[in-house]
Amino acid sequence: MTIHTFPHLLDPARFEGEVEGRPTALYMLRNARGMVVAVTNLGAKVLQIVVPDRDGTFDDVALGYDRLANVITGSPSMGAFVGRYAGRIGGARFTLNGHEHRLTPNAGAHCTHGGPRGARHRAFEATQTNAHTLQLRHRFLSAEDQFPGTLDLALTYRLTEDNALVIEHEAIALDEPGPASFTSHIYFNLDGVRQGQRIDSHVLHVPSAHEVLATGADDIATGECLSLDGHAHDLRMPQRLGALSDIDRSYPLAPPPTPGTEARLCAHLHSPVSGRTLDVWTTEPLLQVYTAGQLGVAPKADLGKWGVQHRPRSAVCLEPQHFPNAPNCPALPQNNVAPGRPYRATTVYRFGTV
Repeated sequence: MTIHTFPHLLDPARFEGEVEGRPTALYMLRNARGMVVAVTNLGAKVLQIVVPDRDGTFDDVALGYDRLANVITGSPSMGAFVGRYAGRIGGARFTLNGHEHRLTPNAGAHCTHGGPRGARHRAFEATQTNAHTLQLRHRFLSAEDQFPGTLDLALTYRLTEDNALVIEHEAIALDEPGPASFTSHIYFNLDGVRQGQRIDSHVLHVPSAHEVLATGADDIATGECLSLDGHAHDLRMPQRLGALSDIDRSYPLAPPPTPGTEARLCAHLHSPVSGRTLDVWTTEPLLQVYTAGQLGVAPKADLGKWGVQHRPRSAVCLEPQHFPNAPNCPALPQNNVAPGRPYRATTVYRFGTV
């Protein structure tokens, strides 16, 4: 099967609409080897990734939705580019330079993934410059999300000829300094997503993480780190995900061997069933690993593409970012973006086969 006969590519016409007065659309990125990535500008969400298995058969390896209405009503993190602060901020508040900032809670008493006015819910300005490049922009306003300052985000999705999705962003503070942490929240299943398969056969390796962040009530980071020695979720050696309990943990990454901004390998995912592999490279300091144990647990069914019901552990998310709840944890590395000090990062998801 070639990509030209793959029968399940998303239909851009189903994503034409408007959210908060801004137009929405679906953009298709392609390379010469047949890989396809579909992105909607609503939340900058990656909704489809089509790559070959070891036999050259193409299939979709990213969970998502097949129309705008389902993107709006479905899981807000599905495929999203999350910000302006990824992860949970405890109590939906933090203090910066002596001033307390109160955010809008959207996860119990806490603020997660930028709150209800975060990037997941906003329609980005989008320009597709060629078959393999999509540029998106969004301006975050303090009056809308309660984070300090105005922040301009420029985001690029770029597909390479070696089957890699390169995600680059630059965030620039226009006035006040404030914390920022962005990440990609793609839900991966290397065996394909059309049949609702679980990820139990997948093998995950996070070689450069020797600790995890400690968490307290409601999984809020406390600022302490725990050694992975003897830990149930030690991924320094490859582990079959079906042999582990649900994972939703933050892994600080060892710094690169030489100082600089070059991306380094932070995770390797492999499916013995399909033979597909995924290598994750990043310049970010931490990797959040989530095996989607809470996906689809709400009373109302969450239906994805082809009517497949999203269920727990039907995907894994590998999310390079900064430290969750760092604004409330002085012991953790901080990422405060200020005028003249932009926040730039690159993450690469490279697909292959064995």
